[in-house]
Amino acid sequence: MFSNRLAGSSRMVSLRTMIALGLMTISSVALAKTELTMAHQLEGQHALELEKLVGAFNADSKDVEVRLIKRSPNGKPAVLNLATRADLAQYLGKPDAYVPVEKLLADNKIKFNPKTIADPLRNSVTVKGQVQALPVAFTTPLLFWNKTLFRESGLDANKPPKTWEEVQDISGKLKARCSYTTSWPVWVHIDNVSAWAGAPTVTSDGKLAFNTLIQVRHLARLTSWYKTEYFTSFGYENEADAHFVNGECAMITTNGEIVSELQAAGKVDFGVTALPVIDDNAGAPFNTLASGGAIWVGQGFAANEYKAAAKFLEFTLAPQTQLSIARQAGFLPLTPAAQAGAQSKLLRDDLKAQDLGLANVMKPAAAGANVGWISFNPKLRQIVNEEMDAVFMGKKSAKSALDSAVARGQAVYQPLPTVATTKKRK
Repeated sequence: MFSNRLAGSSRMVSLRTMIALGLMTISSVALAKTELTMAHQLEGQHALELEKLVGAFNADSKDVEVRLIKRSPNGKPAVLNLATRADLAQYLGKPDAYVPVEKLLADNKIKFNPKTIADPLRNSVTVKGQVQALPVAFTTPLLFWNKTLFRESGLDANKPPKTWEEVQDISGKLKARCSYTTSWPVWVHIDNVSAWAGAPTVTSDGKLAFNTLIQVRHLARLTSWYKTEYFTSFGYENEADAHFVNGECAMITTNGEIVSELQAAGKVDFGVTALPVIDDNAGAPFNTLASGGAIWVGQGFAANEYKAAAKFLEFTLAPQTQLSIARQAGFLPLTPAAQAGAQSKLLRDDLKAQDLGLANVMKPAAAGANVGWISFNPKLRQIVNEEMDAVFMGKKSAKSALDSAVARGQAVYQPLPTVATTKKRK
């Protein structure tokens, strides 16, 4: 009898164990998450903002986990890839390596109307009528000024320059060691100063044309400032940003996303305004150009990974997420809901740079001001940087340098396969 009871007890324990193991198995299956990798090359404050975005998604998601990795320059694309502005031409040139996000969202039955994205943001990632990537981190150049340095020089801290002539006048009165500087000189002073002034950088038949009178005069002005130390050059990329964030420079032209670094550092009482215009430039200002980071989806992954990627994109497109990206990272609001939030009374001051930047890129372009996206081509950008340096060093005139840049650059220039510009102004 004892042995029968023991046997019965053993069977009960065995049954309970099996049930427990079964429940654990079911639970583990239910809790298993699809893991996605997102490759990026961000540093500093913007890397921290990306970590916050991904962390918010992971905390909210029950079945998807996104893991951030650093992108390998020559490696295979991850499932999710955040390309920077400098990488955009490279990504657009490899269409077979990526799944268009418009197709991905449609395949996974996620509602997405591409036309809800502002034209200047959508056009830069649209090829053959289809949105290839999600332009989540787009920006445009603005002018920022240090109000403290203005006051210390006896200037009105609430009166920034509206024209390049006023930048020169103010620079002559500033007591700061660095009166004016710029980041991304080709992007700001060739691509965007040209668009803002209504001057073409390429002809309708694909010939480089950023050596018109407007561009020659502007480079000549910069050169005179360089010689008189009104203008300080720190490098070809965003090196100047750190000098402004640290309070060294009184004025800077750079992408609007710098606001996230300024707010995080808290060292500068700053103001923001539009790029200056040229006094005698009829019809200006026209529009500035928008570009920046976009999320691309790599080819060659499993269906469950694509379904998970679509969920992350859906989260990213949500109005609250978009507003958070604009507010915390300094990028242009992507969708109408985020744009309306940026313009609300509650957030208008916090998002002044983003609101102003969007207003500038939404302006109609000048008729005939064809956009060549000169700074997007690394080889062409290097050529222009070299020629600009030659002018600053007194080795060439502004005209001969830009003529040379156009002649040298034509051999390496390739137009982007995207929708070119916004609606032309009549």
